[in-house]
Amino acid sequence: MKFKVTTKLREGIKDIEGDAIKQQLNQADWHVKDVKVGQVFYLEASYVEINELCKQVLVNTLLYDYEIEDEC
Repeated sequence: MKFKVTTKLREGIKDIEGDAIKQQLNQADWHVKDVKVGQVFYLEASYVEINELCKQVLVNTLLYDYEIEDEC
């Protein structure tokens, strides 16, 4: 099956990259209140394999949360 894995920083972890992007956008006269940076992976494998892959390889689970969505 095909799945989409989306990562984002855990609550309470400062998003330094998002803050820098927000600052640059606001300096360019875009009125942005908040920016959060994450990653998206598109994978084809079983859900169990993808979940284990996320825990062991793709996602630093100390810093990031992840969500696995079916891409049918």
